[in-house]
Amino acid sequence: MKTTIKIYFTTILFFGTLLSFSQTGSNQILERTTIKSFNLQSSNLVGTSYINDNFLPAKLVDGEEIYSMRYNAYEDVLEVDRAGKHYYFSPKKLNYPITFIGSNKTYQAFSYDVNKTTSNGFFVVLNKGKNIYLLLKEKINFYEEKKAESELNKYKPPTLKSAPDTFFIGYINNKAVKLPRKKKSFLKLFSSKSKDVENYIYKNKLSFKKKEDLIEIFEYYNSL
Repeated sequence: MKTTIKIYFTTILFFGTLLSFSQTGSNQILERTTIKSFNLQSSNLVGTSYINDNFLPAKLVDGEEIYSMRYNAYEDVLEVDRAGKHYYFSPKKLNYPITFIGSNKTYQAFSYDVNKTTSNGFFVVLNKGKNIYLLLKEKINFYEEKKAESELNKYKPPTLKSAPDTFFIGYINNKAVKLPRKKKSFLKLFSSKSKDVENYIYKNKLSFKKKEDLIEIFEYYNSL
């Protein structure tokens, strides 16, 4: 029988009231739940579902309250630890960017299409402009164990592994689309400034497929 991951979660309580954040003038529901956890039939799991296993200090971008948080890239939720009790921010709640204080890394929820279905998910904000954002989608996939069939096809344990970086463009209406891979389509993103951006890319020998170069390109565009 194949080793499978069974993901169990039991909702213990939903707050009946909204938690107020005075700095933002907004309200947010923190959902209290047991964290979705792995119940393995095998103890050989390799990898983690978290970008960072540790809970780290984070806060709403315009808020004051500090949370201990970590990003579960397999489940696509931001988990919160409060005095040993677990809560989470769901990506269903848009317009509440979360920044990790030490790294200044910001997560924000956008809606995007997955297999022709619209979903909400958290993205890392690499650059924020007046009209568009440069976003990174972090994803961790699960691969089931593979039994040894021969000396050539050896046993492989169940594994959680990071997927390759995927870049998106975010818009002020909280919609996100994949970054175009063709140069012509990529340059169209910058409309009337496309020629300036193209010249800047050529002059500085930048690639629109590399993270650091993309950040530089968008920083330049937003300076025009």
